[in-house]
Amino acid sequence: MKIERLLNLWLLLASNPQGYTVQELASRFDVNIRTIYRDLEALGTDLEVPVTQEKTRWKLVEGYVLPPIPFTIPEALNIFLAARLMLKYSNRYDPNIESTFLKLGAVVPAPLREELRKSTDWMRGLPKNELYLKNLVKLAEAWMSQRQVKIKYQSLEAKKPTERVIDPYFIEPAAPGHASYVVAYCHMNNEIRVFKVERITSAELTAEKYKIPTDFDANKYFASAWGIVVQKEVKTVKIRIKDPEIVRILSETIWHPSQSIKKQKDDSTIMTLLVNDTHEFFSWLMGWGEKIEVLEPAEIREQIIETINVMKRVYK
Repeated sequence: MKIERLLNLWLLLASNPQGYTVQELASRFDVNIRTIYRDLEALGTDLEVPVTQEKTRWKLVEGYVLPPIPFTIPEALNIFLAARLMLKYSNRYDPNIESTFLKLGAVVPAPLREELRKSTDWMRGLPKNELYLKNLVKLAEAWMSQRQVKIKYQSLEAKKPTERVIDPYFIEPAAPGHASYVVAYCHMNNEIRVFKVERITSAELTAEKYKIPTDFDANKYFASAWGIVVQKEVKTVKIRIKDPEIVRILSETIWHPSQSIKKQKDDSTIMTLLVNDTHEFFSWLMGWGEKIEVLEPAEIREQIIETINVMKRVYK
């Protein structure tokens, strides 16, 4: 138990150059402060991991690099599944995913190693988007080094790209749109915006540094979003489902962190969601057709009725 905690403490410190207070570490590992002090000492003496204290925070000595880390089977499987999801949503060849698979293949059991090889071989037959890969790497470098990026961005409604300077805060993949997005502070608009990487026609790192606000949390930023589009207004959406099979299908998946499902006295089921009313969410609703009924809010019901009427005219 202690060895496992020491290794996790080692990895935790390596993941955060700012370090942690002993109180934060004690809370993280659910032990008392004395135990954390003993663990920090053991890291240095027993595992020869250089730790240092700066004011109240403990951290690894700057420049220290972790040695190769073996993965358990569940850990390796998680990386494999995550990379497979990336392949499925992008449907293009990415040499960085291939490199990840090659490194992972060196430390996993033979059956999983063979699946990694098959995935790599299959991926090589997919199309390659050089501009996308180049821009994504530049954005990642900017994010890691916190340097501003000058980009040319072709928005959906614009006739030609506009030049702007952005401070990348986060990079997020979105399965519904089969695309990647960068959340960044846009100096042209003086606010946080979400940019689709595929619409960036050029990206150039600058020497200007920036700081990500301490109160920015991507998980909170996207909390009410159905996909990638974020709006300030959050709506309570209630959906009625009568078909038991559809109830089961909807219940098997966590579509959104806010969802709650409650069976009614008439044997129907009500799903409640707290989400942004976006095109992504509306498309999801329409995808269920007559299998579900939106009870509220009224404006979404009206939008669905209007869409049905337009579709009737198209398919007359």
